Amino acid sequence: PQSAIVTGPAGEEIFCDEHGRVRFHWDRYCPGNEDSSCWVRVSQAWAGAGFGNLAIPRVGQEVIVDFLNGDPDQPIIMGRTYHQDNRSPGSLPGTKTQMTIRSKTYKGSGFNELRFEDATDQEQVYIHAQKDMTTEVLHDRTTTVNNNHTETVVVGQVVNVGSKKENGHDQKITVANDQKTTVVNNQITEITEGNKKTDIDKGDQEITLHEGKQTIKVKKTISVSSEEKIEFICGESSITLLENGEITISGKIIKNDAKDEYHVNTKKLSADGSEEQVLTGGILKLNP
Repeated sequence: PQSAIVTGPAGEEIFCDEHGRVRFHWDRYCPGNEDSSCWVRVSQAWAGAGFGNLAIPRVGQEVIVDFLNGDPDQPIIMGRTYHQDNRSPGSLPGTKTQMTIRSKTYKGSGFNELRFEDATDQEQVYIHAQKDMTTEVLHDRTTTVNNNHTETVVVGQVVNVGSKKENGHDQKITVANDQKTTVVNNQITEITEGNKKTDIDKGDQEITLHEGKQTIKVKKTISVSSEEKIEFICGESSITLLENGEITISGKIIKNDAKDEYHVNTKKLSADGSEEQVLTGGILKLNP
């Protein structure tokens, strides 16, 4: 085996043919360019018909060249090695516990990386995507985190569950302890068809608006039901409904304004004005 440097045209970082073959300097007199040698095959860790492992040696990398059956006309690259100018990822020997697969952005300084840290009590799998990261799962996906899970999205996030209602695509979220959702700007929940239901088996529900107003619009019916008490409070005014049928309306001034008719039907009616009681009307009938 011999050591060689991969060559290519000036300014080019990756130079290969359709088979992934590269060129290297052949003799001391030939300049290191795209004509340095014939196309040379590169041994890969796994090679099959349309599958396997592929890593093209780049211009300037040091490779190990051997010859099939000792024939100098059949060179083949069997491996690659680091040297003073092409140093390994990380900073050895400090990162000696790491196994790293790191690429390099074509004509750039970025990289994609898969790294395994095997230091005792510091074991870690690290994945770095220089730009986009796409994961495709053709069937089920299961992720289990036995401790904490932190996910940070700096810009936006879109989650689509299913595309057609008739296929029964559902989303289910189960939180064994507390759940907190913080929205800095607006939050919109839209249900195009169907119902919305909130069940609290044990505990309270509280909605607090520190500023602004709350508006509820219903096209048909609003139903509020309580087994003990319903209370509406605004400043010094209140309406209280108790389970025994008692309704209390309290306030400094209470006004009932009926445009056409106002009916009160009861067995007993009491009106007590401690200072003054005034009844007015076009026609006032008492025991007609």
